[in-house]
Amino acid sequence: MKLNWGSGIAFAYLAFALGMVGVVFASRQHDPGLVQKDYYDLDLNYQDRLERKQNTAGLNRPPQVMYAATDKKVAVRFPDGMDAAAGTAKFYRSATTKDDFSVKFENGQPLSVSAENMFPGRWHVEMEWEVSGTKYFWESAFFVAG
Repeated sequence: MKLNWGSGIAFAYLAFALGMVGVVFASRQHDPGLVQKDYYDLDLNYQDRLERKQNTAGLNRPPQVMYAATDKKVAVRFPDGMDAAAGTAKFYRSATTKDDFSVKFENGQPLSVSAENMFPGRWHVEMEWEVSGTKYFWESAFFVAG
């Protein structure tokens, strides 16, 4: 069978159309999974968060996050002098928002969170706390082993 220019153009359009249908189908199967659900609020409060980060940068030592694989726990230790700290810690994965959770803390005690329900991989922790009227913000990443 001999093909002419018209048949070639028709096959090209058909291949393009089938390719687009395939792309649309594949994109409908993918969950975009935003990193943070409240990204509009975060953008509106950017200056407040920047000031909190600057306060944290002024500390002699930032908080430390540690993952203990044997105990399946994530611990966050505050710098010295943060005995009256009270605030929240948000744990999230970049891959999905389904696993996000927050923990409230007070009295500057080392924050200890069970990692039993945390999927293996990279996690982030964002902490906001207040000591004697000064507000702080700190974020860090850590890995949970499988």
